[in-house]
Amino acid sequence: MLAIEVLGVIMAGWASHNKWSLYGAIRAACQLVSYEIPMGLSLLAAVLAVGSLSLVKMGEAQAGGWFSWLIFRNPFLFVAFITYYVAALASCKRSPFDLPEGESELVAGFHTEYSGFRFVMFFFAEYVAMFAVSALAAIIFLGGWHAPVPGLSSPLWFVAKSAFLVWAQMWVRWTLPRIRIDQVMHACVKYLLPLSMVLFMGSSLWELYDNPAHPAFERFANILQWALGGLGGLVVAVYVLGMGYGCLYRNRLVGSMARKHLPGA
Repeated sequence: MLAIEVLGVIMAGWASHNKWSLYGAIRAACQLVSYEIPMGLSLLAAVLAVGSLSLVKMGEAQAGGWFSWLIFRNPFLFVAFITYYVAALASCKRSPFDLPEGESELVAGFHTEYSGFRFVMFFFAEYVAMFAVSALAAIIFLGGWHAPVPGLSSPLWFVAKSAFLVWAQMWVRWTLPRIRIDQVMHACVKYLLPLSMVLFMGSSLWELYDNPAHPAFERFANILQWALGGLGGLVVAVYVLGMGYGCLYRNRLVGSMARKHLPGA
């Protein structure tokens, strides 16, 4: 699905007869080819833990609540979720990887010559791709349609998790600055790709020894799974507290600009 969306971007940039649009299309092609590899390896690390490529079976394997989610199954999958999400940002052309539409250097990139309904189609396609990668992450890593508490499964949980991951991509867009195209490729080839290969191999070895034939390792794996689940709960708690603090004190600024808004503002 992501490849189809990027093919449209490449064709649109090439057909514009504009060098800035063509540069944006070439950048989109580079990011697609590069970041789909760590994305795929990160997903395969989770597939090894379930033993099936069926998304339904992967969701059913996480029906036991918060601590049964695949993101907490072993430390390799915990990091694999992060690598997948970073690669997904690049595949969706989201900040800080939005180089194909870099306004500061390419005017508007691949959609320079498009406006009106044609621009709307690009806009919708980007957000559909964002939801697609978020939905895949929710099913494979975050329990799918299952609630953190067993017995409360509902499709609404799947929608809520996917929507939260889409919102996180928007949050990152307004938080991190755009990096250079050479830094984008450097981060993939020299860091993300080797890391995803290590995670794939580590998840393979973990599943090899995490079974009744190795009781000592199985006990260690269970303890670590609960520890990772506790760490995930701590991260969520800190985020909720930070969000509450920000909402409570949003009118306070630092330094000489510390002024309250005018009434009714």
